[in-house]
Parts: sequence; C-alpha cells; structure tokens
Amino acid sequence: MKNAVYLKILFLVLSGILGILGGIEFYELRHYQETVVVSEDFTERIMLSTYLPNLEGTWGDTPVYVFDSGKPGGSMLICGGTHPYEPITTLAAYVIMENIKVETGKVYIIPVSNRSAATLGMRGNGYPKYYSVETAWGKQTYRIGDRETNPLDQWPDPYTYVHYPSGQNLAYQDIRNLNRTYPGRPDGTLTERISYAIMELIRTEDIDIFFDFHEASLMYPVVSTYVAHDRAMDIGMMAAMMLSATQFPMKIEASPKNLRGLTHREVGDFSNTLALLMETPQPFIDRVAGRMTEALMVDGIDEFVQTAAEKGLVYCDYDIHEGFTDALGNVIIGAPLDYRVGRHLSGTLEALNWMGMFFPEKAMSVSFPGYPEIMENGTGYYLHDPSKADKSRVFQN
Repeated sequence: MKNAVYLKILFLVLSGILGILGGIEFYELRHYQETVVVSEDFTERIMLSTYLPNLEGTWGDTPVYVFDSGKPGGSMLICGGTHPYEPITTLAAYVIMENIKVETGKVYIIPVSNRSAATLGMRGNGYPKYYSVETAWGKQTYRIGDRETNPLDQWPDPYTYVHYPSGQNLAYQDIRNLNRTYPGRPDGTLTERISYAIMELIRTEDIDIFFDFHEASLMYPVVSTYVAHDRAMDIGMMAAMMLSATQFPMKIEASPKNLRGLTHREVGDFSNTLALLMETPQPFIDRVAGRMTEALMVDGIDEFVQTAAEKGLVYCDYDIHEGFTDALGNVIIGAPLDYRVGRHLSGTLEALNWMGMFFPEKAMSVSFPGYPEIMENGTGYYLHDPSKADKSRVFQN
C-alpha cells in the first residue's frame, strides 16, 4: 500500500516538473525578442495602435517602422509576419529595414504583422521554436511562429467563421488567420482589429503600394507567384516577366473576387492602394515533408518533397541533387533561405520600379539589396552587429 502511495507521489512530482519545464519553454517563446538594426534612413518607430487605440496593450499591437526621405514621392507599406510560421517573410523585412535607402518617398514596414501568432509554434506539428542565420559576428536567432493568432489572445473559435462584411462562410480557425480577416472592424476580434488597424494605416497615410510577404508549400499552385488586385495587375505582370527573364521564375495570378478576407482582395477594395501578395517556395510547410528541423527551415532540402517533385506534384522548380539554374546562372539546391529572402527583396524592387513606370506621380527612389546580392553574399552579410551599432538604431521586436 505504501509503495503505491509513493509511486503516485513520484508520478505527481514528475508531472509537476515536466509541466514547469514546458511552461518555461512556452513563456520564453511568447516573450522572445528579435533584434533589428535599422538603417540610417530610419525616421521613427510607432505602434500599430496609433491607428486603432483599442489595440494598445494587447498582443495584437506591433511596431511599425518608418523611413521617410522628406522629399516628394510615393509611399509603400511592407507587411512581413502575416503568418509567422512563414518566418522568412519577417527576415526579409528585417534585411530591408537594416539596409534601406530612401531618396524620395516614404516607406512603412511592419515586420511582424500578427505579433500574437509569433508567440507560439504550430501545435501538433513538431516544429522547432527558432532558426538561426550565420553572420560574420555570430548567429542571429529568430522565431518560428504559428499561422493563426494565439488562442491565449483570442478564444473560442466559432463553429463557422462569417467574414465581415461579405458574409462569406469560412473555416472556423480562419477567424484567427490575419489573411482572412481583412478589411477588419474596429470592434471585432483581436485579429479583425489588427486587420482594421493596418487598413487605417493604409488609408490615413495614403499608401500607394502595399506588399504582403508570404511563403507557400511547393504543392500549392500559387507558389512563386505575385497575387495582384485588379488595379495592380499590370505592375505584377510586368514585374513577373522581368524577374523570370533576368533573375528567377515568377508567376502572376489575379486576386479572386469570390474568396474574401485576403489582403490582395480586401486591401485593394477598401483603399486606393495597389495591393500585391508574394509567395516564396517553402518545403518546411509542405504536408509531405519529413522531419521538421531547423536545417529544413534554413536549407530547404527534403527527400520527400523531392519525390513529389519527381512525380510532377509541385508547382515550382525543386531539386535537392543537381539543383536547378536561375537566370543569373546560380545553381539552387532545394529552396534555401537565401533564395527565399532574395525573391522577396527583388520582387518588391521590381514591382516598385513598374509602379513608377505606370504611375510617374507615385514614383519612389528606394534601394536595398536584391536577389543577386543575397545569392552572392548570403543573407547574414546584410544583418548588422547590434553590439557595434548606434544604440538609437537597435530595436527589440
């Protein structure tokens, strides 16, 4: 009898220890802060709650970084981290923030659009919590988050999510999916309020062109693609053609009018901006991929995705053995981090160039490294050592 009691006590103690250890990991991820060293063209850092005060003090409030030339020109908003389980979108935003030069016009960047979703991992998928980028001064570590807003911040989900204002029925979990809740509403769920605040930024600041960075499964037809609102189709089409001819394969898709809540549809419909979404290939989120490891996130090499590619089941170039060659002559093995970051950077620059061609009054003079530079030097080359930087330009995000 005593042995049974002792055994129960032992199991209770072990369960408590495991619970404490698990709780520590959850707490560390929720409160982990990424470091960014903004360029000398940085103007100010404001919070998204500037545009919707009831976000203040919530996990939906997130920093907005402004780079203002002080000279006439167009305006641009870049959103990374709409889906933080696609973390290269935030990394691409950081690379832009650390290296951008703005000679005319004004740039707004939200590196982590859904901050709440960045505070946990994809439940049940065995994802690592972090990945690292090698630099000359050591490793820089970043989070791998979730697709949807953390249930700690928005719960419960309805049986059916009814999108506002269209009334379209969507999957229940999409009420926590930032890319299904646009244009949002000021008194809605946390995710709807984030959407609404971003819309208010766009309308208040009269943003000329908007980019939403994403990563996609290779088995998703819209991978390696611009998705463009009606008014941005010419820009996306010309940019896709030029990129395909000179740098890397890029497709163009029209924003569907019957699928509601997505940025490329609602942002364009509910503001005057030119709305574009970009998808890079990301084997890490393919359902057929093998073990979820940091190496898979960084290198993008997976034998199961390779098998799918050999059977014609993927929608972009992919080879982990001999690789494929881009328009610059680089041999791309798998879908590495540098390749994915570079695609977002050049995709932004090319579309920005064509906006100036089609709309001279909106032209901007903006520069930062593109795909050729990233492929030559690596992403880490363009991340700056915070210990040696001017402290006024170092931020925790």
